[in-house]
Amino acid sequence: MGSPGWIGLVTLTLLLGVACSDGGRERVLLIGIDGAAPRLVEPMLREGALPHLSGLAERGLYRKLLSHYPIESPRIWTSMATGVLPRRHGIESFGFRDEQGGRHLFTSAHRKVPALWNILTAASRSVGVANWWNSYPPEAIDGVIVSDHLLTRDVLGRQRITGAETATVGSIASPEGWDERVRELLADDTPLTGIENPFADPERFPGWEVTERLAQRFENDADVVRVALAIEREIHPDVMMVFLPGIDRVSHMLWATVEPEEAYDPPIPMTPVLRAAGLAAMREYYRYTDALIGTLLEGYGDRDLVLVVSDHGFEAGRKLAFLTGVHDSEASVDGVIFAAGPGVQAPSDPRRISVNDVTPTVLAWLGLPVARDMDGRPASFLTGREVSWVESYASTPVERPGSRPSGAEEDILEELESLGYIERDDSH
Repeated sequence: MGSPGWIGLVTLTLLLGVACSDGGRERVLLIGIDGAAPRLVEPMLREGALPHLSGLAERGLYRKLLSHYPIESPRIWTSMATGVLPRRHGIESFGFRDEQGGRHLFTSAHRKVPALWNILTAASRSVGVANWWNSYPPEAIDGVIVSDHLLTRDVLGRQRITGAETATVGSIASPEGWDERVRELLADDTPLTGIENPFADPERFPGWEVTERLAQRFENDADVVRVALAIEREIHPDVMMVFLPGIDRVSHMLWATVEPEEAYDPPIPMTPVLRAAGLAAMREYYRYTDALIGTLLEGYGDRDLVLVVSDHGFEAGRKLAFLTGVHDSEASVDGVIFAAGPGVQAPSDPRRISVNDVTPTVLAWLGLPVARDMDGRPASFLTGREVSWVESYASTPVERPGSRPSGAEEDILEELESLGYIERDDSH
């Protein structure tokens, strides 16, 4: 696979910056997999059970991705989307309480710095965003944002009553009109992969009360990919950002099936049959996520940059009655990163790749300046791209059309409560 002519062609391609499947435009696909753990990813790669991720590793690389404490998803995914630490971007956790004790979610309105989609918009690059953490309310960009309030199915069209007036809830998408497109997409239940929902048959998990909730995760991830594919078809953005939450949600409930029995004291009451069924379902969900990634990859070629990242792993721990997976210590601080595309090669630099490096890496690969005041830097695997610098993107315009409640807030808070992420609200 390596004649001088082939090498020369690749070199010329890099020099010309022709790096995509669409008429010479450089394009990026950035996929986030919440909670994808090296503990499962690595053995499944060796077994050939994750063919699409294996293909990315073979064309480029696979590494562990260094996260930071506390290991809470919103703060980490916002660092990935900004290149700065939580103390600077302002999203420190899942939510907060007001002076009266009321619970509130952190939203995009609390973010103190521009996100990657704002920076790209200012640079006249189009962007698609599907379900990224803390993207509600959606900001006006050159492209489409379908926010992280997407997955509460009944949010669309919901109305809230204020006195004698009826006011529609805030839009979950930008630009105007995409709420209706999302409504249509969520009504489509055509399978996207050949993998069946491992939680569809509760008889596989006798005595478990969470199979219906787990089955919904499968559908949720498909919904996100349907939205992303629609954005891809309709605007073909320069950068596409997609966030899949399912692995994290499933892992919180099933992680005990990965760990040895002695990892828990007292032991988790689980029969060998149930343990085997849970582990098989976990592995099947990783295979399903890999298949969804394959569906997203169909719109991209060898000359595009593809990044697949996760924010943390998992470890043994107990929360509430049925949560057996946590991410509280150094044992779960590593996520994963897969990278493939022109200029990507395994680095000799021993410096760890950090979650803070994701946005600087995308900017550098696109030939856009990296901000000196970012806490991250272009990843050491990036070669053949001259990095330029700007002092800061702090003055980048961020247009937030509105900040009305989406109508999904309470549902999201209840889900976070059920996962042990936030304290139960005893005020009701």
